[in-house]
Amino acid sequence: MGEALVRACLKEAVAEGKHGVVLSSSTAMAPAHRLYERLGFRRAADRDWEPVPGFTLLAFRREV
Repeated sequence: MGEALVRACLKEAVAEGKHGVVLSSSTAMAPAHRLYERLGFRRAADRDWEPVPGFTLLAFRREV
């Protein structure tokens, strides 16, 4: 189901004329990170962020 959701997001980005997609994921979600990388996403450490102190979200980016 996760792969279908990511593919739907990519399809929507293309339909809206976007140039890329950035996904944020918690550091504990290693299976999701592997899925993103398998689908062509690469780490975008410059886009990592903390929505609340001490809770880091990792960013993954892919051109569409």
